[in-house]
Amino acid sequence: MSLPAVRRTLLLAGLGLIAGLLVAPALPPSLMFAASIAWYLALVLCSGALCVLVTRRAGRAAAVAVLALGLGAPIVLTALPAPPEIAVHLPCPRNWAWLPTWQLRSSPMGSVSFTVDGAPVKVCYGRPAARGRTMLGGRRVPFGRLWRTGANEPTIIITPIPLEIAEVPVPAGRASLYTIPGPESWEVIVNRATAQWGIESEYTERVRAEELGRSIVPSERGAAPVERLTLATDRRPDDLVDLVLAWETTRVRISVRRPLP
Repeated sequence: MSLPAVRRTLLLAGLGLIAGLLVAPALPPSLMFAASIAWYLALVLCSGALCVLVTRRAGRAAAVAVLALGLGAPIVLTALPAPPEIAVHLPCPRNWAWLPTWQLRSSPMGSVSFTVDGAPVKVCYGRPAARGRTMLGGRRVPFGRLWRTGANEPTIIITPIPLEIAEVPVPAGRASLYTIPGPESWEVIVNRATAQWGIESEYTERVRAEELGRSIVPSERGAAPVERLTLATDRRPDDLVDLVLAWETTRVRISVRRPLP
C-alpha cells in the first residue's frame, strides 16, 4: 500500500473512531453491538495504518511498542488495582472480564470528584438517559427493586480515607453504591464488592455478604426534569457533603462525611 493510501486509511479510520464515541450515547441499545463491531473494525484499520507508518520511519520494534502502548494503556489504567490515593486520579475502573465492557456504551461513564476533610474522593457511574421513557418507577428502574444507581458496572466510590455514606461506615478503598428506589424514600446500600457487573442477578449471596450497611434517605421532587442521570455534590455549611442524584424529576441526597471521633 502506498504512503498516501496509508495516510488516508489512518485519517478515515481515526475519524470513524471519534464519530463512534460521539454517536454511541445517542444510539438505542439494540444497535450497540453492531456499532461496536464497526468501531473495532475502524480500530483495526487505524492500528494497522499507524503501524505501517511507524515501521517505515522508525522500524518494526518501534511500531510494536507504539501499538502496544496505545492499545494497552487504556486497559491497564482502568484495570489497575491501584491504591485509593492513586486511583482517585486515574480513569474510572472497568472490569474487562465482562463482554459488555468491550462494547460502545449508550450510557457513557461519568464521574464526580470532591474533597472530604481535605481528602479527594471520586464517584464513577454509568449515565443512562430517559429518551422519553419513564425510568424511575417504570419498567427500567422499578420501585422496590435493587438498582446499580446507574448503568453498566455498579456505581463505585473511591476514597483514601474512611467515610460515612448515608451514615454507613465505609473503610478507605473502593465500595459499590446500590439503591432501592421508592416513591418517597430510597434505600441506600454500600457494598465492599466492586468487581461484579451491575445487574440485579449479579448481586449474589457472595456479593450480599460484602455489604457494609444500609440506610433510608428521602427523595425529593426537582423543579425541572433531568434527561441523563447526573450525580453532583452540594457542600453544606456544617462541612458535610451531599452526593445529589438527579434524574427525571427525582432528587436524592446521600450524605458523605468523615466519621466523627
